[in-house]
Amino acid sequence: MTARSLTQRLKDAAVFSYPEASRLLQTPREFPSDPSTIRSFSIDTRNLAAGDLFVALKGEHSDGHQFLKTAFEKGASGALIDARQKVSVLADADKGGWKVRNLLAVSDPQQAMTALAADYRRSLSVKIVGITGSVGKTTTKEFLYYLLRQQFAVLATSGNLNNHLGVPMMLSRLEPAHKFCVLEMGASHPGEIRYLAGLAGPAGGILTPIGPAHLEGFGTLENVYRTKLELAEGLEKNGPLVVSADDPHLLELIGQRKMHPVCVGASEQAEYRISEVSAEKGTVNFTLNGRWKFSFPGQASFLALNAGLAIAMARSLGMPWEALPQKWQDVGFASGRFRETILPNGVRVIDDSYNANPVSFENALKAFHSLPRTGQKIIVFADMLEMGAEEDRFHRELGEKMARTDADLALAFGKRTRASIEAVLNAKTGCVAKHFDDAAALELFLKDILKPGDAVLFKGSRGMHVEKVLAGVTAMTFKG
Repeated sequence: MTARSLTQRLKDAAVFSYPEASRLLQTPREFPSDPSTIRSFSIDTRNLAAGDLFVALKGEHSDGHQFLKTAFEKGASGALIDARQKVSVLADADKGGWKVRNLLAVSDPQQAMTALAADYRRSLSVKIVGITGSVGKTTTKEFLYYLLRQQFAVLATSGNLNNHLGVPMMLSRLEPAHKFCVLEMGASHPGEIRYLAGLAGPAGGILTPIGPAHLEGFGTLENVYRTKLELAEGLEKNGPLVVSADDPHLLELIGQRKMHPVCVGASEQAEYRISEVSAEKGTVNFTLNGRWKFSFPGQASFLALNAGLAIAMARSLGMPWEALPQKWQDVGFASGRFRETILPNGVRVIDDSYNANPVSFENALKAFHSLPRTGQKIIVFADMLEMGAEEDRFHRELGEKMARTDADLALAFGKRTRASIEAVLNAKTGCVAKHFDDAAALELFLKDILKPGDAVLFKGSRGMHVEKVLAGVTAMTFKG
């Protein structure tokens, strides 16, 4: 597949021309139809919008070619399909009586989508900031998005579109009016960040805290560090790299590469020094460089670092101190990231169920420990997945850390958390620890012991679906 430039781009909207996409991909546009433009890419008919190009990908559990009828019924302007399935697709359309339009048949739909996204990105002058790390990517993205949009038109990663499929889709949503784009970049194997950075062409980058995560794919923590640093290697010349000043190993690796990062943290040597961090009455407060005071909603004081990283990048991109709001009341927080809610039944829940690794779990435990007590404090958790050969050690250490908090109960499901529960019990600190066969059994136990005023922390890897227990707790009612 060649990468001829898409010419005659429409200047007032973020669209591709189907005729030009056809020329780039060197494949004919079949069943040409209006509109002859592409609004953006979609690989899932559940969130497809009218005007999108539907990219039919074959995954482990489903094949996008089976959803073409739905895609066109929902208003897809065209479809990118595997050429080997064209005959069966047209036969299905003829048999089912539905119309195909703007069909592009290629040898590899994923590769074709990426080529279109890369070419479109090169046609725009937008400055892209890439964010990677082991914990806090989404929150840092939300903080930076909030700050930049005070003055500029900004696009930011939506949902979990941070991988080899999500980044091309995000690039397709860019508009000529966008001044900045903030992209999360996730990885579970070496080389993946280098690939995404090569696709996006970031002007700047942020490395959030790095720790043991996805070790099944990376093998070692050192490989995690080196993979995250692939973002630094992909920055445009003299592009700012914002990192934590409190990670000596990261700074050592950066120094070996002769790079000069912008450092943020508690260290006296940090260019952006964080101090006076507190969490009280639903607000986190912190000070930068002894002068500039900021606050954001929540009780997760550990997120002050992420906020500092975002401020440092905003400043590196040209925002003056005076343009940065002090109180971030309307900053967005994604679900499952230490989001605190008092339910109608009176139970106080802290939803940190989006994902889990040793670093993020330790941060959550410290913040939960600092919460004022009004009733029982309960930790509901499940396995940390993809932890590799040392998963047992990581889970035992997790239990030891739980035992040092003021939690009254530690309740878990998942085979790996048996080691955590054993560690809590062995510590003999008075914390009641129980392991359950599944989430349903744990939920039944909670129904018997929960009372209004209790605080419950929910934490676990995404694949464990701890949020299902949270949903059950949300639906509970208690007798007066």
